[in-house]
Amino acid sequence: MKIRILPVALTAALSLIVLLGGWFLYRQNALERPVEKMLSQYPGVTSAQVTITQNKALLKLDLQSNVDLRAMIAQLRKEEGSLLGDRSIALDIADHSTPEIDDLWKQASFSVAEAMANKRYTMIPDTLSKIQNGHGGYTISSGMDEQYVYVSLSSSSDKNANKYIILPLTAATGTGGTHNA
Repeated sequence: MKIRILPVALTAALSLIVLLGGWFLYRQNALERPVEKMLSQYPGVTSAQVTITQNKALLKLDLQSNVDLRAMIAQLRKEEGSLLGDRSIALDIADHSTPEIDDLWKQASFSVAEAMANKRYTMIPDTLSKIQNGHGGYTISSGMDEQYVYVSLSSSSDKNANKYIILPLTAATGTGGTHNA
């Protein structure tokens, strides 16, 4: 019996297209769409775009001022945790900072970095509160979960002027005061 190349190649190509198309549709409709819907309905989220890969969930967000990132991530893990599984969550937040907000973060960044390095996380809200008290018209807040410290800076007068900083609790390999000799 002679095997014909063309029918075998067409069958293989069609099978591959069906499998990849099925995976794409599954990922889009069963994984990404429910997460996007939950994020889009969260107060203060202007837009959300989700890309889920085998190891990571990338969340591209456009946020208004004063969104509680810690609470949003906690709600996401609670409601959509089964979809995310063990995937890490990476946030890509649109930058709506102003020079004044950048200056506030410059004032706070060294003290926040020192608190992070020394694992004295209770110093962070105190530091941010002192800076906020010295600069009326701005709101500075922080939150923390088991993986990150979330800092948000926003203008009280401009709902669109904000800056969100997400700091990992664990330092990257080769950092954090460890000598690499």
